[in-house]
Amino acid sequence: MYQFIIPNKKQQIYFVFAVGIILLNIIGAAVYNFTIGADATNAWVFAVACIVIFSIVLYFFSAPRRYRFAGTLILVFGIFWMSRTFYQLFFVNLLLWGLYTVARRNLVVTVSEKHISYPSFPVKMIQWNMINNVVLKDDILTIDLKNNKIYQHLIEYLDGETDEAEFNDFCRKQLQYSHSQGS
Repeated sequence: MYQFIIPNKKQQIYFVFAVGIILLNIIGAAVYNFTIGADATNAWVFAVACIVIFSIVLYFFSAPRRYRFAGTLILVFGIFWMSRTFYQLFFVNLLLWGLYTVARRNLVVTVSEKHISYPSFPVKMIQWNMINNVVLKDDILTIDLKNNKIYQHLIEYLDGETDEAEFNDFCRKQLQYSHSQGS
């Protein structure tokens, strides 16, 4: 079995959206505090304090911890809204947290004797009899399907570098076996 990581280059973009969602939640919490009787100064001091603390935490966290923290904070705000009986905002935050978690997951392609597991959502299992060719060359994995779709990605290795000739030979044997079974 071979496993390759497809770098998730859009994680930073997803993180920016998460920060926007968090800022909207902070503003919403400040407005909520203002509407329940707190004076306007206290409501906005709360919002500014939350933003400053959030910014300081993000500055000192490494990128992976920053991404996890943002996702957790979206979920925490969802719980905050649920505790205030704003169930719609809870479900919106829960949905956004789920989408954020799925979007920033590790993208791993697994090539086994049975099939190729491709990291779409949900994970796509590509049977060998659906494939024309699979090639690994210069750290680029190419999967050519019989329905004229091609998946091609620059990959990173999960367990040390893979011998290209050995991998390509493995894939060629799997393809020959699946084609002989189909005939």
